Amino acid sequence: GKRRYQEAIARRKIRLDRKYIISCKQTEMPLSVPWDPSNQMYLSYNNVSALKLMDTRTNWVLTSEKNKVRLYTLEENHMLCIKVEMHVSVPAEQAFYLLSDLRRRKEWDRHYEECEVINQADEDDTLYRIVTPSVSKGGKGKDFILLASRRKPCDSRDPYLIALRSVTLPTHPSTEDYTRGEVLCAGFTICEESCAVTKLTYYNQATPGVLPYISTDIAGLSSSFYSIFSACSKFLEANTDSVGAGPHSSF
Repeated sequence: GKRRYQEAIARRKIRLDRKYIISCKQTEMPLSVPWDPSNQMYLSYNNVSALKLMDTRTNWVLTSEKNKVRLYTLEENHMLCIKVEMHVSVPAEQAFYLLSDLRRRKEWDRHYEECEVINQADEDDTLYRIVTPSVSKGGKGKDFILLASRRKPCDSRDPYLIALRSVTLPTHPSTEDYTRGEVLCAGFTICEESCAVTKLTYYNQATPGVLPYISTDIAGLSSSFYSIFSACSKFLEANTDSVGAGPHSSF
C-alpha cells in the first residue's frame, strides 16, 4: 500500500513536469514585459489586477496540509497555480511592511539567495533582481528581474496586496552565469482577521522557471513549502517591533 502511494505521487510529479516544463517550447513568447518609466503605472496596475483576479478564484484543490499551513493547486487552461494559506499572530499592516521589502525575504525563504533593489519606481513600486539556487547539483542558479507592487486596502474589507511579476530592463540583460527565470504572477494577500491575527495567502502562477522549485511539494513528495512558510511565520513574529516601511525608506 505504501509503495503504491509513493509510486502514485511520483507519477504525479512526472506528469506535472511533462505538462508544465518539458512541453513548454523554448521558442514561446517571453513572459516578461519591458519596463520603463512611461509604462510604470500601466504595469503596476496590471500586476495588482492579476493578483486580485487569482485571489477571487474559488475552485482550488487542497493538496496537502501540515500544522495549519495549507497548500492548494488549481489547474485550468494549461495553467497551474499554487496557493499557500496560513494564519500568523502579527498585525496585518506589520506583516505587509515586512513582506513587501523583498530584501528581507532571504531571512525566511531559502530560495532567495540574493536580492537587490534596482530601481525605486515610486513609494509602492520597486524593481528587484533576485538570485535563486540551482535545483540540480552543479547546475546554474536562476535570476529574476521583478516588479513588486504593494497596495494598502481601499476599504476595511480589502486585503493588503504585494504583487510580483517579471519585467525586462536593458540595464540588466541575462548573463551566462545564471538562467533567467520568469514570474508571470505571484504575491501575497494579507487580511486582518483581528488586531493580532492575520490571514496570509501566497499565490504563484507556475511557469517553467518556477515549477522545479515547487513540483515535489505539489506531487506530495516533499513538505518544504511548510518549512518555508513556518519560517516566514517565525520571521514575522520575531520582527513585530520593526518599524521599517519597506525599501523606499532607505532612499
